[in-house]
Amino acid sequence: MGLMMNVPTKDYIVETIKEEILSGQIKPGTELAQEALAERLGVSRMPIREALQNLVQEGFAVRLPNRHMQAVVLDREQIHDVFHMIEMMMAENTILLAAKEHRQGGQLTEEDAEDPSSVQLERILKGMKNAPDERRMAEWEMLFHERLISLLGNAYLEQMQKKMLDGYAAYAITHMGDKKESCRRLKEVTEAMAANDDQKIREAFAVYFSSYANAFTSARDEEDKMGGEWRNEDEAG
Repeated sequence: MGLMMNVPTKDYIVETIKEEILSGQIKPGTELAQEALAERLGVSRMPIREALQNLVQEGFAVRLPNRHMQAVVLDREQIHDVFHMIEMMMAENTILLAAKEHRQGGQLTEEDAEDPSSVQLERILKGMKNAPDERRMAEWEMLFHERLISLLGNAYLEQMQKKMLDGYAAYAITHMGDKKESCRRLKEVTEAMAANDDQKIREAFAVYFSSYANAFTSARDEEDKMGGEWRNEDEAG
């Protein structure tokens, strides 16, 4: 596996190992040995060491008493807990954003007076709906969440939410789920935003993220039955 162009070696290693953990290629409890990883990825041990420290901080690895590193993969209940926390986080962010715009007459600043957040997000959903394939739809879907997170204009909350979205949720959005159904659910979010309806915002996100939690755990169950790497719905068919 060659290094990705223009990507720092440590970041490449972090993303590669994280992807392998999320896909099931690396199993729960697998030791993440620096020497073996360095040989497999074709890099020196220094960036491997730095990458493993990052993975510990992100909850994808744990340091054992003997100083070895071990992969961490969440169980079914923990996965649902993660998606539920992300659901609540995104819903509350959206409620704050909708309320702020509502108080200010449908705008956050003078510059976007003709472009409320729900309209900006609708344009992204249009791109998602018209995308030529599932991969491009997933890219638009991730853009929707990234834009929604940034619209509130709170840098601290933005970084915190991006960190939460990364990992299990981002992997599920990128690799799993019915994209047309996801687009419809996110359309319900923008409609609830425009109406400043807190309850409908919460309900729309609850259905949306629970569907991904179910897709992720179903992939886990399938992998447990069949063995090998977790597969998305298209690959399974």
